[in-house]
Order: sequence, then structure tokens, then C-alpha cells
Amino acid sequence: MIPRSIQYCAKEMQTSFAEIRGKKQGWTLQRTAYCQLICDANKVKRLEYAQRIIQSGDTFDNVIFSDECSISLVQYRRTCYRKVDEPTKRKPKPKHPLKVHVWAGISRHGPTKICIFDGIMDADLFCNILETTLVPFIRETLPNHRFMQDNDPKHTSRRAKAFFEEKNINWWRTPPESPDLNPIEDLWHELKFFLESKVKPRNKQELVDGIKKFWTKKVTLEKCAKYIDHVLHKAIPAVVEAQGAATKY
Repeated sequence: MIPRSIQYCAKEMQTSFAEIRGKKQGWTLQRTAYCQLICDANKVKRLEYAQRIIQSGDTFDNVIFSDECSISLVQYRRTCYRKVDEPTKRKPKPKHPLKVHVWAGISRHGPTKICIFDGIMDADLFCNILETTLVPFIRETLPNHRFMQDNDPKHTSRRAKAFFEEKNINWWRTPPESPDLNPIEDLWHELKFFLESKVKPRNKQELVDGIKKFWTKKVTLEKCAKYIDHVLHKAIPAVVEAQGAATKY
């Protein structure tokens, strides 16, 4: 029987030769990059939307981009450091980590209030959240608005539509399967990185306090405008170039 150490070395050499051969042929190895799965019908809608935005010269000046996000108490890194001669250190991971959910909106005129909640959002809870976050923002800051949200069933339910009509919320319909066209998605990424790298919460209260701190201290009018400009000048042209398919954004 061939010793395990020799088998390992042979495998490493085989891998190295494969990599060298691949590089000579113009190939390189990288981590798989994932993107949104988009059906053909929605590719057409995305392309038409992006073309319409460019042709009209829309600047999103009165658009409120909204979304909800789930945030776990612990964010686990994919990699860690250890010395070569030390065994792998395993970090316990709970099966069901504690998490909270947030809803908010951003615009060129600043952010709405953020709502932090537990449990599953249904149409009634959704409308209650809008009552305390979106409605005051519209009334005090942006009466002439367009309200952008994704096409989640609770967002498009009869209850939600009746609420929009009652509160004079101008729901601006946008293409399905298009997180790359919503700038608040980038803000959620920044929020999670802030919590992981700066706050490092150890319990639910520290997690909630960290979210509130980020929203009040970090989410400025300038930051909102930066992410909106990114969608307007980067993502939308990329959608046109991709003929409605998914983009790297």
C-alpha cells in the first residue's frame, strides 16, 4: 500500500501540473461568482426599464428605494488564520442563530426611519411598518414621490394596495428579480460589515443598538446619493449591455 504522505504529495503535484497547463491555455482558477437567476420574460422587462431610464434622463430625484433585510447575531467568516503546525480550530455554530429583521428606505433626500422587528412579516405587519416609517417621511420630506419596492407577495397584496391608496403612496413598479437595481441592497452589505467588524455584538440588545447606531451615524444624505448614483450610472447601463440579464452589481 502506498503511504498516505506519498499519495498526498502525488495529488498536490497533479493539481499543480493541471494549474500550470490551464494557465498556459489562458485559464485561471477563482471562487465561483453567483448572480440573480432571471427568467427570460423578466430579462425583457429589465431591459425595457433600463432603456426607459436612460432615454428619459431620470435622476431618481424623488424615488424612495425600500427593502427589508435579515441580520444574524453572528456573522461567520469563511476563512481564518492558524499556524501550519497547529490543528484546525473549530468554532461552534448554532443551528438556528438569533436574528432580527429590518425595513427601511433611502432617497436623495435622505433615509426614512428604520424599523427593527422579530418574526415573519405579513401584509398587516408590512403596512404597520410603513405607517411609522414611510408615511411620516413622505409627509415631512417628499410629498411628490415614487415608492420603489420589490415584488414580494406581501408588498403587492390587496391589503398593501389598499393601504397605498388610503395613504396616497405612489407605488412605482419596477422589474422583478432585480436586486441590482435597488441601491439599498448595497447599504445592507455595508451594515452587515459594520456590525461584523466594528460592533461585534454578543447579544440581541447589542445587535439592535449596533443597527441603530449605523443608521443614525453612518447613513447620511451623501451616502444615500452615492449608492443611488451607483445604480443610475453603473448598474442600469450594465443591464442594457447585458440585454436584461444579471449584472455583476
